[in-house]
Amino acid sequence: MTGAARRLPPVPVWLALLLMVAAVAAAALILARIAEPLYGLVFGSGAPLPEGAVEIERVRPERGAAYRVFRTAQTGREVAAFYEKAGGACVYTGIASDEGGASTGRERSVARCRGKQDSAARGNGWEVYIAEGYPAQEGPTIFRLYEY
Repeated sequence: MTGAARRLPPVPVWLALLLMVAAVAAAALILARIAEPLYGLVFGSGAPLPEGAVEIERVRPERGAAYRVFRTAQTGREVAAFYEKAGGACVYTGIASDEGGASTGRERSVARCRGKQDSAARGNGWEVYIAEGYPAQEGPTIFRLYEY
């Protein structure tokens, strides 16, 4: 050989296409196994919310945990019961709520609930502070939800 480069034999087109199809199938198989954990990491599974809850504020402070504030027509005890059914543990305040859920115009804390919702990627912990006694147009129940 006098300065000529050595050439490899050409690869048949059918073999190249077969290898590409196999590579795409392997990539699809890998993606199918990691798609759910990736989705959970990127978007989060979110904490459970009682039916009819409306988000009224989203706060991301420079320091401390971000939280969302919701209002609902349910009583504070009903919201706490929802979070207990969702797997949370609630600590109730000693103040009994008014009969029939009537508002006295005085806001009061009802309960603090904590829970964890397992997802494929990671556990999703949450903490909820529930208060009631707000005017009807504001709630009458408002709760603050922290996710971590």
